Amino acid sequence: MGDLLRNKPNKMNDSEQQDHRRIVFLGSVLTILMIWNGVCDYIYGYSPNLSGFDYFTSKVIDVVSTANGRPHWLIMLGQTAGWLYPAYALTYYLWWRGMRKSGFWLGYIPNILLAYAILMIGGVQHAGWAFLSVLEQAKAVVGSTDSEFYSLANRYILEHFAMGDITAVLALYIGSIWHAIAILSGRTIFPRWFLVVSPLGVLIITFVIGLLLPAPLAGFVLALFGTWFMLIPNISSTIWLLNRKNYRTY
Repeated sequence: MGDLLRNKPNKMNDSEQQDHRRIVFLGSVLTILMIWNGVCDYIYGYSPNLSGFDYFTSKVIDVVSTANGRPHWLIMLGQTAGWLYPAYALTYYLWWRGMRKSGFWLGYIPNILLAYAILMIGGVQHAGWAFLSVLEQAKAVVGSTDSEFYSLANRYILEHFAMGDITAVLALYIGSIWHAIAILSGRTIFPRWFLVVSPLGVLIITFVIGLLLPAPLAGFVLALFGTWFMLIPNISSTIWLLNRKNYRTY
């Protein structure tokens, strides 16, 4: 990690200075917006009663579908992160800048898959999670006298959510693995150890740490896993790009 601090850019021409400012602006703005995504993830998925293991069971579905007792206005606020996912997808422009010299299959495809996944997650998950709780919120207000109808309607909502999320999940995991392979190839400007702060590395580390944590700490890691997946790689790729000596190499 010392390279991040030692490899200061040499004197830059006007074009390189503009490019430097562009990267600073994009990386900084995305970081701020992604922090808000973490707030919204917390609203949706945090529960002080779930351990790390519980987050890998149906208990987390119960937390989301019941809104965990949170008021309707707060769940509505949690949806606002969904507006920002087209902006979040721009983080893969930064990754592409450092990976494009590895060619189409390693430099372009994984970042396209991840950008698609992020766009889909914003449209499906951050919108869908709020809709998953609609029946429970309505039931809390007016009650439910037809349990059969309630159960069927709730099942249908869950099935629609799962169907809409299929391509996002596939693109997320395939893109993350492909992205990691590109870094490990040694053909990008990122060193192989950068796998640790890549989307796949952050995803694995988040799951492992979260799984080992008890309640109430586990939720701060696992409920926000989608934010860590974007935030840490965004900060890392931004810093690495800004500290390259020769801007023309990427």
